[in-house]
Amino acid sequence: MHPAAVADAGGLLVLSGSLEGIVPDVTDVLALDATTLLLAEYLAMRHEGAPDRAEVDFAVALRIVAEWFPVRALAIEAASTAPELGGDIDTAASLALAHSLDVPLVTKNRAVSSRSVPVLHC
Repeated sequence: MHPAAVADAGGLLVLSGSLEGIVPDVTDVLALDATTLLLAEYLAMRHEGAPDRAEVDFAVALRIVAEWFPVRALAIEAASTAPELGGDIDTAASLALAHSLDVPLVTKNRAVSSRSVPVLHC
């Protein structure tokens, strides 16, 4: 069990039950505030024609986050490392946050690895 972990958009969707995957044993989920935009975009497209369902899934995903962090401080670092992760800037920023907090990252992105923090692929 990990007491805390940062989750990117894919990780949050698995942790909230909106996507299938392996749910890691994490007590507190941490996330970047900018991740909410990706969650909203994904859920709106997934539930096109059913905005009520998108709103419910969005609320569930938001509710599991114990603490939100502003992305502003990590934006340049994320933009410069995103190409290594297939252009996934949300995951790059989330990994930078995990490094700064010295906690694991929860992600569906199999291209992510780290020498300094555990990466929990879900």
